[in-house]
Amino acid sequence: MSDKSLLILGMGLQGKGALHDVLEHRLFSRVTVADCGARYAGEMPGYEAKGVRAVSMDANDTEKLRELIAQHDVVIELLPVEFAMKVGRLAAEAGVHLVSSMYYIGQSMTDPVRFRQMKAEMDDIDAVARRRDCTLLIAFGMDPGLDLMLGADALGRLDDIDHFYSYGAGFPEASACDNALSYKFSWSPRGTLVSYYRATKKIVDGQIVDVPAEKLYAPENTHILHEETLGYDLECYAAGNCQNFAEMFGISGKVRNMNRFSARRIGHCAFWDVMVKCGFLREEPVNVNGTPISPLDFCTALLTSQKQFWYHEGERDIGYIRVEARGSKAGKPLGVTHTIIDYADPAAGLTSMQRLVGFTVSIAAGLIARGTFKERGVVMPMAMPLSLMQPELAKRNITIVTKVE
Repeated sequence: MSDKSLLILGMGLQGKGALHDVLEHRLFSRVTVADCGARYAGEMPGYEAKGVRAVSMDANDTEKLRELIAQHDVVIELLPVEFAMKVGRLAAEAGVHLVSSMYYIGQSMTDPVRFRQMKAEMDDIDAVARRRDCTLLIAFGMDPGLDLMLGADALGRLDDIDHFYSYGAGFPEASACDNALSYKFSWSPRGTLVSYYRATKKIVDGQIVDVPAEKLYAPENTHILHEETLGYDLECYAAGNCQNFAEMFGISGKVRNMNRFSARRIGHCAFWDVMVKCGFLREEPVNVNGTPISPLDFCTALLTSQKQFWYHEGERDIGYIRVEARGSKAGKPLGVTHTIIDYADPAAGLTSMQRLVGFTVSIAAGLIARGTFKERGVVMPMAMPLSLMQPELAKRNITIVTKVE
């Protein structure tokens, strides 16, 4: 066990997954969990004996948040995205290490002015963290996170890149596919639906190609992937701005074909193609009997109000990550594919999403606390060596299958 102290900010689904892993593997000697609801202290009976303290915290109270962060050695930040950069700055100023599952700059951002503003702020936080000799590892959950780490490893094995495709997805196992969508929510329902109506960019034959939000599910922007381990096909649709991702990986102008995808069971894309074209995922309100209602908020409320779109006791979700890079090494053709297929753990009361996000931030926090991962400043997942994470994931029965052809 590390003699360091940990603060977990946010006790939603992923926070509970992180806490489970921290305690299961005895990663810290002292743990504090903080959330905005006073009820969380009441939900923690028995944890005091394990060295856990529960406090109520409003993330809008900057001074109290600053004080709480400064009392710990490492912070796991799992708050809503609007708090991510704020918490990062507070941690940097306090010289406290941090792991977050959030981007500081959304990779689908299209406003150049806003992008430059946020980039300048992130660069300033990076400079502060370096002066204070601390690590702020961001975007390190499942997707983003493990996918970017695996992508960096695959790309690092190639001299020349013909194509680079990555996939991140969560969906029910066959026995839990008992509704019209063959889908159930395992993370933010509204966040899921927002991602269903978002313009993206892909790289085709070296050229950047725009994919409008209205055409995300059009046949020319989707494809079928047969996953041999699962034994069935998945529908895949574009889910990321590859222009930004190429820059993150340092392969702009080098990769000929690149795309990021989400995957669902067959039939999902056809349904949402119709919904998008009919305007059901737009945020602009429409007037309903004198009341302005956002179609997106209506759809979110409609789906989440029904038990059929939530996992029931004993049902499992599947977390799926796949990256594939093909090109050449020393003049010879080479392909590298990394795949993770993970299942919920009903006995522990954890979904696969909780495992792949919560366990990932927990592992990273432990590596930083022990001094095993030493990068400083604002750090992206590509800097995390696969050799450090893979054995830790294996201890949690999360297996990375690698094929080199």
